[in-house]
Amino acid sequence: MPSHSSIIETNVPTAPVVGRPRILRATVSGSFRRHMAAIYQAVDTLRTLGVQVLSPSDARVSDAIGDFLFVESDRLRSVKLVEDRHVEAIKASDFLWVVAPDGYTGCATCMEIGVALGAGVPTFSQMPVMDITVGEYVEKVANAADAVARMTKAAPRPLEDSHLLLDPQGATERAIKTMEELKQFVTGQEGDRRGDAERKLAEARHELGRTFGVGRRRRLSANWR
Repeated sequence: MPSHSSIIETNVPTAPVVGRPRILRATVSGSFRRHMAAIYQAVDTLRTLGVQVLSPSDARVSDAIGDFLFVESDRLRSVKLVEDRHVEAIKASDFLWVVAPDGYTGCATCMEIGVALGAGVPTFSQMPVMDITVGEYVEKVANAADAVARMTKAAPRPLEDSHLLLDPQGATERAIKTMEELKQFVTGQEGDRRGDAERKLAEARHELGRTFGVGRRRRLSANWR
């Protein structure tokens, strides 16, 4: 989110319904201190266009720690976890929408554009980004509807189980189920007590890694400086 804010909220990715057009997922980034009204409007516009906005869900400012703003949909008052959640939302999105009416992108927004780049998530903005380097990674479009039209034609991104910060309830339940199943194998109650236990442990590591984001961080392009 912006250099002074980010979001944690209740919206989580949902699986598309067979026979219906897929629902695009998006995250909105921008400077809360400079562009709050425009961010609020962007979220509303994207929803009107049928997009599921993963972050922010409710962009009304409700609290602050110094210059860092929290919004109504923030569950926590941890700056790091709020930003971590927003980062995971970007990775789970079909595209990132950057709000920069005057071209300004703060430090956190620039970082989030980098996250989108590293995750292969397209980034769009209605206005050119002021920073000449950052602007190379943000595609200018006529408006949000233009971005949605382009992404509707693009191949859908894989829909994975949500990160713990995106779906705390579901992720916790999956983690408990995974550990309960693993216990049966590592205690020798199920399987052949050799290869089966090894395979189950590897599966559990993979599942829990996705849930908690362990091992998913990728280095950004060497061109991102």
